[in-house]
Amino acid sequence: MSAVSTASTALSTLDLLEAEAIHVIREVVAEFERPVLLFSGGKDSVVVLHLATKAFAPGRVPFPVLHVDTGHNFPEVIAFRDETVERLGLRLEVARVQDYIDDGRLQERADGTRNPLQTLPLLDAIAAGRHDAVFGGARRDEDKARAKERIISLRDEFGQWDPRNQRPELWSLYNGRHTPGQHVRAFPISNWTELDVWRYIQRENIALPPLYFAHEREVYRRGDMWNPVGPFSPPREGETVEVRTVRYRTVGDMSCTGAVESDAADLASIVAEVARTTITERGATRADDRLSEAAMEDRKKGRVLLMSLDTLEAPVETTEPTLFRFATAGSVDDGKSTLVGRLLHDAKAILADQLEQVARTSADRGFAHGAFDFALLTDGLRAEREQGITIDVAYRYFATGTRSFILADCPGHVQYTRNMVTGSTTADAVVVLVDARAGVVEQTRRHLAVVALLRVPHVIVAVNKIDLVDFSADVFEGVAAQARAVATELEIDDLHVIPVSALEGDNIVDRSARTPWYDGPALLELLETLPSADEAARDGEPLRLPVQSVIRPQGGLSPELAADPEAAATLRDYRAVAGRISAGSVRVGDEVEVSGSGVRTVVRGIRVAGVPAESAVAPQSVSLELADDVDAARGAVIATSGTLPAPRREADVELFQLDARPLTPGARVLVKHGTATVQAIVASIDSRYDLDALTHVDADRLETNDIGRARLRLAADLPLEPYRDSRHEGSFLVIHPSDGATLAAGIVR
Repeated sequence: MSAVSTASTALSTLDLLEAEAIHVIREVVAEFERPVLLFSGGKDSVVVLHLATKAFAPGRVPFPVLHVDTGHNFPEVIAFRDETVERLGLRLEVARVQDYIDDGRLQERADGTRNPLQTLPLLDAIAAGRHDAVFGGARRDEDKARAKERIISLRDEFGQWDPRNQRPELWSLYNGRHTPGQHVRAFPISNWTELDVWRYIQRENIALPPLYFAHEREVYRRGDMWNPVGPFSPPREGETVEVRTVRYRTVGDMSCTGAVESDAADLASIVAEVARTTITERGATRADDRLSEAAMEDRKKGRVLLMSLDTLEAPVETTEPTLFRFATAGSVDDGKSTLVGRLLHDAKAILADQLEQVARTSADRGFAHGAFDFALLTDGLRAEREQGITIDVAYRYFATGTRSFILADCPGHVQYTRNMVTGSTTADAVVVLVDARAGVVEQTRRHLAVVALLRVPHVIVAVNKIDLVDFSADVFEGVAAQARAVATELEIDDLHVIPVSALEGDNIVDRSARTPWYDGPALLELLETLPSADEAARDGEPLRLPVQSVIRPQGGLSPELAADPEAAATLRDYRAVAGRISAGSVRVGDEVEVSGSGVRTVVRGIRVAGVPAESAVAPQSVSLELADDVDAARGAVIATSGTLPAPRREADVELFQLDARPLTPGARVLVKHGTATVQAIVASIDSRYDLDALTHVDADRLETNDIGRARLRLAADLPLEPYRDSRHEGSFLVIHPSDGATLAAGIVR
């Protein structure tokens, strides 16, 4: 970490994902008493550990690691685990499945795999260590059910995840409050894909177990997987042992983890191989994930970039793309799931084994409108597939040569406000579907009203099912005129209207010859060119850095620095405020001001993701050395001098009610703004927004899905700013003080 970094306004996808992950890690460490990291020695947990070292540099990682040892691990992985723990000076906790089998608490499975036996030892280890937060390396692209899970994911006293009862994921505000017996799982790399992970490993030159690289090994063929020869996975009668050059994409339980034939012996070759793969990571290597379509979901209670088969020999894109987040919304039966599925399919973001599974399910259900039902590519939970509805917001991932995308797929049923708020608060754009036959309906107006209130920078109205009106220009222009009229009424500045057929693919990825009267871009073409909100936040805005923690390692320097006498002497008195820049930029030598005290000082040093730098921009995760020992604890905001608003104890706000319990005047709540959480009282409920008439009406309470104006009294000063001026500094959560539920999302008027 000795190289000096310089910030650039053109942050890559990896830069942004790294900043988000470090922010999550620091937030969990600051808000929980006894966090722990699940560490198996696999690549994803190795990346999370590497991010943790950067989050707290030049100090040590401030939490232990926990490994659930199935007893069927690859010896090379265990050796790597132990070497890593020793090198970083970590405390290792081990929960052994074999101990549970020996004393009768667990029984061996008939198929020999021990992966499903890990739950009980894990829960017991969490309880024994009194761990209230558990870091994991899970990614949302791994499985359609996991695409629903939040970055901060609540577990009940039985360790269960309930996808129907998740807290909304709003802005960059994470709510991990919980009651006794519960704990949270934190997934810092939720928004990463397998390709992102490998590109990051290559960029950072992160050490991995040798199994990930091509090597000769004795294997045998079982079905379409190469299984390793070993004491836990012997070949059956008729299975021939061969020596093949293989590598592993995952390194779990030997009894259910297969190898792939490969000559990729270095990181560059692996990145190229992953970029061209036609099979998902788990589909290629994990037998236990092939047991059923809901295998992942059952244990708990996409995307890697696909080049089309005829371009497998094409050169891999080597430049790092930028990142763009967008959400989709629509009324029931507008074809939203079909549009999302079509977009992922035509953008080559669905791999061969996923397509095969969906085609099989479509045939079983008698689907007659093509090879398969595109909607099945997005419905990840068993209940969704059975009912044909989308239950909760899901996150999807795909990429083109110039941009990586995170798509929040928002259901359009009764919880539309909760879903729209969840998807819109982090979105650079929202795609609202409209059925060409019905035009703009009440639900469309409601979706657009929420989008307008949350100031999503770009709004796209996709007029779907244009094929069912014979690609009529007149019909499209009529619907487009309706959409523009509503947008004008709601003061939506950047509106785009596109005619599409999700089922047929018209104007989704490529411009359609069947709409010659439309001369605008296709949907994906437009998404590739719109500027992101992060770009706007760092161009011209004053610095805002909510302080997450103070890094002061003293005698707790990282082992590599502690072993260097010169570095140890230089960093003995190191003190820096750490956080994620929410707006603007900062350079060494800038004068800054601390909220609350108003004290001014100068930035003496900057670290971006643990690496010394001359400057940094939003939304990078940084630590700032200040010239003076000022009081800048968690909850404070570091800002460009002279730009902070006057601190406030009262605020007029707009609330988006998310909880089933009504919000009434006099309610005592918690307000989380930035990194500060303060007590508050709902002083008054002034009005409710009539989403049909788009006007405010008198109200004295807010029910689920209501949007209303209220006044809050705060127990401590907060540097609140109007939401119209800043999406980050003008947003907050309203939290129940007893059970920790997120009651409402709030914006400052």
